[in-house]
Amino acid sequence: MALRKPGANDKLAYFTRRDLPNMGKATVWQFEGEELANIEYACPFCKHIGEKQQAFARVEARYVNDKGKSKKGEVFRFQCDACRKDIDLPKWVKKRGRKKAE
Repeated sequence: MALRKPGANDKLAYFTRRDLPNMGKATVWQFEGEELANIEYACPFCKHIGEKQQAFARVEARYVNDKGKSKKGEVFRFQCDACRKDIDLPKWVKKRGRKKAE
């Protein structure tokens, strides 16, 4: 199955490119008006390189953040086609800095 890559004039509802532990990678995009997300990935568990489409839905789950701490939050979850392990992409939250007093 060949995924349609986003072009310059395409409107995207969601796009992320993430580096995962153990040399894993994931790129996910969803075109505006479509319910399917397009996923290109390199599995961090078995190193399988694949692509797939699935409905874009986030679930509440526990995950390990980049600092090695266990956290609970919303993740976009998909399975590797080869080893069937879940690959979680946590919702990206911007950190708020303190505003300087004037």
